[in-house]
Amino acid sequence: MWDERKDQNRWQMKFILPEHNEVLRQLHLAKHKIERPTLSPEQIEEFEYTIAAAMSEDLPLDFELYDDGFVRKVNGRVVYVDHLLKEFRVKEDSGDTNFIRFADILNVKTA
Repeated sequence: MWDERKDQNRWQMKFILPEHNEVLRQLHLAKHKIERPTLSPEQIEEFEYTIAAAMSEDLPLDFELYDDGFVRKVNGRVVYVDHLLKEFRVKEDSGDTNFIRFADILNVKTA
């Protein structure tokens, strides 16, 4: 009689080459990527208000940013806004400074 478990075990990979591992990693990443969401003008206005209020009171903010198909989180204080380049600088507690483009903001709230 045919044993299904033996047949499945026969075709399982016993080792993975580095090239295969990289392809599997890339497939996994591609599977979890998201499309850039479209924000309403009301959401953008709310973000601007939250950032301006936090800058005036020197409060830290939690940002969710779109980063090449993924959501990246940044926490820190806005130290500079460049209206010409449409970006601003956020200084984290660790001392690192992040350059954030207005277009990459998905969400922002006070920490």
